[in-house]
Amino acid sequence: MEEFFATNTSQQILNRIFSLNLGLLCILHTDGRIEKVNYTWEKTFGYSAAELLDTNIIDYAHPDDRDATTFVFSELLHTNHRLTFSNRFRSKDGNYRYVDWEFNCHDNYAYVAGTDITHTKLSAAGLKELRGQLNKHQLQNDLEDLCPIRQKILVVDDSPLNTKIMESALIEDYDVLISHSGKEALSICNSNDPPDLILLDIIMPEIDGYEICRRLSRGTKTKDIPVIFLTSLTAARDIEFGLTLGAIDYITKPFSIPIIKAKIKNHLAVKYYQDTLKINTDVDQLTQIANRRRFDDTMTLEIKKAKRTGTILSVLLLDIDHFKFYNDTYGHLEGDACLRKVASALSVTLKRPKDLAARWGGEEFACLLPNTNTHGAQNVAESLRNAILNLNIPHESSPVNDMVTISVGVVSSNPMDENSFDSLLHRADEALYQAKETGRNRIAVWHEDIEAMGPYL
Repeated sequence: MEEFFATNTSQQILNRIFSLNLGLLCILHTDGRIEKVNYTWEKTFGYSAAELLDTNIIDYAHPDDRDATTFVFSELLHTNHRLTFSNRFRSKDGNYRYVDWEFNCHDNYAYVAGTDITHTKLSAAGLKELRGQLNKHQLQNDLEDLCPIRQKILVVDDSPLNTKIMESALIEDYDVLISHSGKEALSICNSNDPPDLILLDIIMPEIDGYEICRRLSRGTKTKDIPVIFLTSLTAARDIEFGLTLGAIDYITKPFSIPIIKAKIKNHLAVKYYQDTLKINTDVDQLTQIANRRRFDDTMTLEIKKAKRTGTILSVLLLDIDHFKFYNDTYGHLEGDACLRKVASALSVTLKRPKDLAARWGGEEFACLLPNTNTHGAQNVAESLRNAILNLNIPHESSPVNDMVTISVGVVSSNPMDENSFDSLLHRADEALYQAKETGRNRIAVWHEDIEAMGPYL
């Protein structure tokens, strides 16, 4: 920090700014390590300045936002002196808050100002759920006129004139984001608040539109964002190639603004209903984590990937110990609350974006850990077991512990074997049975001789 504290006067000025500003202020090293935070930061997230010092801000990002946050520090901070970014930041209580960040870089440090937008986000999410409950006539005539949700369009073009034209044409009906580079566009799309549609130029420096579209179509989080190419390339082979990459439309310049607006409206309407359908089919309605259907689909894909790459896939099956006794003692409403707390703790404890926690059914949960060997899976299982125990949910009727606990079965695939979906789940279930038979509140790992296997704890 010698750059900041070269004189007593500089230190006094900096301390005064940090003490008086009501927003979130932070100074970071450009690798993400936290150097200094203000009181508002401590109050908002619950950590003391001493707890945060020299920890990395990337580690506090939501697992779904961690890749994008890492991308900001590894790629963007070194090429942009000033940029904005959004993600979810973990509070000390384990909950996440939505934050808009603004980074200003100088030498080896980033000056960061943040705005907590959690309330705005949750209000918008509630309104979106309300929209889904209304019929089409109400949706079109009542709610949109009263309190519309504006969809977001990202315009990507290295020409400021072109982006200004599109922004002027669309700003009345949509929230418009502008990007003049491929790296910035990819960062926006991989954030926790991606656009609903992208208007993408093809001829750009560094990363052209074709490559951007290719990367988006391969990304788990970005593959469903509709892309419309807006370009001066008019040859049939260019149009065919763009559509083959996954773009939903291809518009050539010069273009008609009314036609573009009509196409955007139609494509966004389709995406809205697709998103609503996806939410309803992939998320467990009680716990708000992945449901059995999403787990099954993801596991099928991960098994294929593990075989193709020769990596190890680990699967955990978890069961809340004596949950029937819990329901009998506290009632089913408290039982539902317990399930929600356990689901949230599992989701928060899993650190990597590719890891998946899902509700398996009833009081059972399942976790997928791609590219994780048995030892690593045991460590994760132990972290999950401790996380649930540390929730300190009373369970006075449990013969195991006076707090809610879980038992965990662990199995890891062998890249040399023909591991199938059913065989891995069967082995994980056998390991879970062994964990419960040997006392519960423990972890068991599947081995060939399951009968001779002792608990991991």
